[in-house]
Amino acid sequence: MNIFPASLQELDLRHCNLSDSMIPHDFRGLFLLQTLKLCGNNFTSLPASIGNLPKLTELWLNNCKRLEHIPELQSSLETFHANDCPRLEFINMKFWRGGELNLQGCRNLKCLQGFFNLEPLGVDVVEKILGTCGLVTEKPFPAVEVHIINNLTRTAIISPLQALCEKSIYSIFLPVKDIPTWFSHQNEGDTISLQVPALDRDCKVTGFLISVVYAWEDSLESCYLSPNITVINRTRNFDWMYDPRVTFFPCEVEQDMMWLSCWLFENEINEKGVVDMSWRFQDEVEEGDQLDVLIDMGFGIVVKRCGIHLLYHHNDLQGSQSNDILAAISHACFSRHHGRFMMSSRLWLTFNRNCHEVTLTRRWYDAQSFKR
Repeated sequence: MNIFPASLQELDLRHCNLSDSMIPHDFRGLFLLQTLKLCGNNFTSLPASIGNLPKLTELWLNNCKRLEHIPELQSSLETFHANDCPRLEFINMKFWRGGELNLQGCRNLKCLQGFFNLEPLGVDVVEKILGTCGLVTEKPFPAVEVHIINNLTRTAIISPLQALCEKSIYSIFLPVKDIPTWFSHQNEGDTISLQVPALDRDCKVTGFLISVVYAWEDSLESCYLSPNITVINRTRNFDWMYDPRVTFFPCEVEQDMMWLSCWLFENEINEKGVVDMSWRFQDEVEEGDQLDVLIDMGFGIVVKRCGIHLLYHHNDLQGSQSNDILAAISHACFSRHHGRFMMSSRLWLTFNRNCHEVTLTRRWYDAQSFKR
């Protein structure tokens, strides 16, 4: 029996010391509920019935210090606040249509289902990637730790290596100073261009690998962080832009970092059978196309080298090194449920590597004045 009237439109249970055993578990009868405030309570997860509120537009969960898991939320949600939930790891927002989203201080967030996912990089996966790429690390892999900077939660932590998945882009970050030797196109600095070569009759471009080697500028204590990869098809007059929500940096000033990302041309089909068009690749790369790759990591970060390697669908290429690395990366990023990128203006973060503090550069021209 529901303890709340069915006509209820706003429910405020902030700072009521609610634990898992005390939080109401049956919200299904509140068909008119629009605002739910549960800030400052002690539960570790929300009941699944939260997803059965068809009119819910606002959900407030700030300062729920023990909250770890948030189940599937309704697509009607427009405002979601879960600031300063330090144990929060998983949020199911695969039906999120956009709106006001605040997750500042959620330093352990690993999965925002529908958007991004972080997975631990196993030793076997890293060794396969390093072996395939002909790369070596300066330290044994289990001893490697990096700064993980999340521009969604505005946090920085030191952690073992992770794999990042956002829609059809899979990324790994390794503390190495070289690009794989078999990359077909490489260049010093932050730009590279190529022309798609002639293709066999039954061969098509299915994506590409992009590799970036970057590092801190030695003399700077802080950087203005805004990582971005742009791939421009000059021939067909369109471009792809990727601003990762999570970025990895070496703990040591002298250390280089290699970002290896795999971009696949594919459309996502959601649970209702509808192709998601909010952000997708156009697989219109054909022979003769002129492609430019532009890398911008922000101010205080040097891009030393970059490269691009085209991926093909062709039976003759099934044993190639690029397919081996693709298999390893996609295995590391096994979650393929990310329906779209979060559409927002480009953020600039200030990261102080001495105190590991991340702050948002609030005014665009503050950051732009530092940009080279």
